[in-house]
Amino acid sequence: MTHPDHPNSASLLTRTDYEQHRAHLDELRRVRDRDLPQLLREARAFVASDAEEEIAQIRDDHVFVEARIAHLEALLRDARVIADSDSPDVAFPGRVVDVEYTRNGKRATYRIASVGSGARSGVVSAGSPVGQALIGRASGDLVSVGLPNGRVEELRVVAVRPDDARLAAA
Repeated sequence: MTHPDHPNSASLLTRTDYEQHRAHLDELRRVRDRDLPQLLREARAFVASDAEEEIAQIRDDHVFVEARIAHLEALLRDARVIADSDSPDVAFPGRVVDVEYTRNGKRATYRIASVGSGARSGVVSAGSPVGQALIGRASGDLVSVGLPNGRVEELRVVAVRPDDARLAAA
């Protein structure tokens, strides 16, 4: 089954993921606004040759922090925060999806994580090819996944459910 109104998986975040990204953004802003300027002031007190190297490193760190801040600001600005109560039978970040690979009948279970979440076994990012194919799908849907190696896999969604482990931890 196709869904013409397939949501943009890059903009979907669970409330927990949104709050984690927000906390990380606040921390990076603190580093940018307080820590890096303090380190720069301290580096200027070094002997000339040591100070140049230290200042160059601090400037590199500043560029990295600014880029990460811009990325998180864009992610949070464009995010659509979803709740577990939203469409309980539809695959979104924070849901567990049972699938069957139609080519060989193999079954797999994946937890869909928000974009930017750490990689773990049995977890697919909403931004990955499999995650993008599953977002917005329900039991019985058939999806084609273009994999990075060029192969196309066809998956049948067997079941969609809340992530019981995440709910138990809450």
